[in-house]
Amino acid sequence: MLFRLNRTKKITGNIFVVKTLISNFFIYSDGRITICFNSGFIPLIINRELRKVNVKPESISNVFLTSPKFQHIGGIKVFKNARIYMSDDLSSKRSQKLLEDLDKRNNMEYEKIKDGDIIDLGSIKVRSFVIPGHLPGSMSYIVNDSFVFI
Repeated sequence: MLFRLNRTKKITGNIFVVKTLISNFFIYSDGRITICFNSGFIPLIINRELRKVNVKPESISNVFLTSPKFQHIGGIKVFKNARIYMSDDLSSKRSQKLLEDLDKRNNMEYEKIKDGDIIDLGSIKVRSFVIPGHLPGSMSYIVNDSFVFI
């Protein structure tokens, strides 16, 4: 299934799309664990849109970043309880800036991951993979061998 910029809504029983002006981010929940793929940007808009799908920012336990671009990471501070996962490819200036910003936030935990890593969150397993030709610092993910987030 290919997604385009869309309004905030539930896509399936456990996947939501959240619109933040010029970009979407996605939420996956199994009812016990709730994770995001990217964070959107503009905290005011993120909070408004999350209310539409009854998701509280503090319920997000993990945020997986697909790209160090602002429209994907600008809202990261909304998810104060989340552990952040990002590509270990820090060759781009954007990736270096993201890492500097995360280091300044003492309470934000992050982990740099590489192609093929599997993050085991209990009932949710996330495998990272790199798509050749994408921007440096980009990472894609497969959740429970069923859902792909690029």
